[in-house]
Amino acid sequence: MTIGCNFAASILYARLLGLQGFGEYAVVLAYTGVFGLLTNLGQEASLTTFLGEAYGRRDRDALRTVSNYYVTMSFWTGFLMVAMAMLSPILTEWIYGNRAIGILSMLVFASSIIDLPSNFVLIALQTVREIRLLTLLENGKTVLQLLLAALLLFLGYGVAGVLWSSALAAAALTTTTAVIYPRIRRSHDLPSFPEMCGAEDRRAIWKYCKDGLWIALDKSIGALYPNIFLFIFSTRAPLHVVGLLRLAFKLADLPSSFVLNSVSRLASSVLSTLAGQNLALLRQHFVTLTKYTLGLYTLVSLAAAIVVPVFLPLVYGEAFRVAVYPFLVILALQLGFGLHTSTTPVLRVFSKIYLATLFNGVAMLTCITLFFALQTLLPQTRALYVGLLAYHLIVTLLMIPTWNLLRRAQPTRTL
Repeated sequence: MTIGCNFAASILYARLLGLQGFGEYAVVLAYTGVFGLLTNLGQEASLTTFLGEAYGRRDRDALRTVSNYYVTMSFWTGFLMVAMAMLSPILTEWIYGNRAIGILSMLVFASSIIDLPSNFVLIALQTVREIRLLTLLENGKTVLQLLLAALLLFLGYGVAGVLWSSALAAAALTTTTAVIYPRIRRSHDLPSFPEMCGAEDRRAIWKYCKDGLWIALDKSIGALYPNIFLFIFSTRAPLHVVGLLRLAFKLADLPSSFVLNSVSRLASSVLSTLAGQNLALLRQHFVTLTKYTLGLYTLVSLAAAIVVPVFLPLVYGEAFRVAVYPFLVILALQLGFGLHTSTTPVLRVFSKIYLATLFNGVAMLTCITLFFALQTLLPQTRALYVGLLAYHLIVTLLMIPTWNLLRRAQPTRTL
């Protein structure tokens, strides 16, 4: 349902905002996608690993410490987001000559702040395998956001209406999770709200912080794809060009939505739990997961390559037909994504996430360098494709040290 709603939302935004409005929306998301990374302290991504690991051992002291770590880091994340939101109108006036982009961006940061409490509960539900309730909550938020966006767009609120719908849906989910968490906590012996906020072992929390910051750095560098290119385009290209390129990336992400998102969530919790129990079983699941994920992802990508070019102009409108070509190129370049699903959880478990950070950093730097070097010789889009090819080739090589780590190393995390 979430995938369908996201797809319906992209159609709704394209139809009701038009090419120019959709481009403005793309610029706002590109700006917040790049500058919002400065506020990422890694607590959400690392919580999935640390909480799953502690729950797998039924270590309640570790569960309390991990929860306290999340609350502490979320406080500082919220502080940084407020600061970035206040600075955004000034920054966008300097970058684009347009304070309105910064004002709209404040709504994006507000939504992220509101999401912080509910994210903990959603990760906890994932950890204790309350998948049905987790799916209901996530789908409910998505449907609510889509309905609110449709209402506000029909009322003529434009891009602001879309962003307000996200903030309101986030507030509804946070309220709901606050109500249901006490029951979940009692059923699975999770920490209470007072325990989460209480002082714990500061040395253990500092260890979580160090690993979490590495995870944040890795996630931030990874999240620059494709936002950094959309951001670069937004500083020198018309709004409608940015919108078309964003649509191409969005459609190329459909196979990930169908295959990788759910598999990645399962891999993060299952592989983390296995690491504390049986290393041989961890290796077996790693190989099986990688093989089947890559095969399924390739099949879904081939299906998308056939279906999307036919229906894109019919669904989004003739003005968006030109997005077909970049969609096909980006889709082909992203086939290596099927390898990343099981790699990242393993590196987190062994506290080797800096390897992913290193590979991502080198790949991104290579990609950006090629893009800037070639844009004077080639059209901007073709320079982008060359850079993306280099990026994906380098990141795929991360599989080699990950497998070597599984074969030779032992889990070293002590909590």
